Amino acid sequence: MTLEDYIHEHTTVTAFAALLGKSRAQVHRYMRGENLSKSVIEEICRATGGAVEPKSFFGTPEAAQ
Repeated sequence: MTLEDYIHEHTTVTAFAALLGKSRAQVHRYMRGENLSKSVIEEICRATGGAVEPKSFFGTPEAAQ
């Protein structure tokens, strides 16, 4: 599952940004694959309970399923 899919199915950008302690704009950047460090990807994976996996940020759309 991608971060965008997770947010659309489970929360809002505003709520997810608050959970991470980030701005809405920053979460939108993450959703576009921008500004992603290893620590940010790990933080997103933890915050989603593993629903969003690191592989979803790389490669083909099939990797996100």
